[in-house]
Amino acid sequence: MKLLDRFGREHTALRISVTDRCNVRCFYCMPSENIEFLPRPEILTFEELARVTAVFARLGITKLRLTGGEPLVRKDLPQLISQLRRIQGIEEIALTTNAILLADRAAALRDAGLDRINISLDTLDREHFASITRRDELDRVLQGIDAAQAAGFTGMRINAVAVRGMIESQIVPLTRFAVERGLNLRFIEFMPLNSSGQWTSDDVLSGSEIRRLLENEFGKLNPATRND
Repeated sequence: MKLLDRFGREHTALRISVTDRCNVRCFYCMPSENIEFLPRPEILTFEELARVTAVFARLGITKLRLTGGEPLVRKDLPQLISQLRRIQGIEEIALTTNAILLADRAAALRDAGLDRINISLDTLDREHFASITRRDELDRVLQGIDAAQAAGFTGMRINAVAVRGMIESQIVPLTRFAVERGLNLRFIEFMPLNSSGQWTSDDVLSGSEIRRLLENEFGKLNPATRND
């Protein structure tokens, strides 16, 4: 049996939110205060997550992405990865993180069987970072990237949210950083999560605008470069 949607497309990837808690308060994702998190008894245990994943694996799921909230605030996350790694049919396990807690955990995650890491990072400017996340933690993010590469993770991806009026000045520095460090960089569309009522369509910076800013700095890009 395969997982098919109503358009007949086969799905082989599963996203698993291991927690709804987070250690930052990015304005485009969460309000700054008065957040109601799930009661802890309602969060699935590692054993329950592994059991559900095994069912999906029998339906053709081969790739897993662990998300949150911030997944690294979940205690003993490498134990979950070890359990998921042993499930027959699972070929790849990836993690999306803000990297604040990554420096101390990178080696353990690698040893447990984690394959890939995506890091959410919108800026390399400390003050700008603090204004976006409402936390002064940029140094720890950069330390996390260093530790992950030292632990043997390759092809890491940086995800930056493309918000008009916020990201334009960061596009070139982030691109240079990614190239220098051997990272992949992706600009993500600003989505209407609207946690604090701030989203409007005018705030979405398009792929064509990002491409134009890059070409102004680096010259004509390869035609194969994606704009999305």
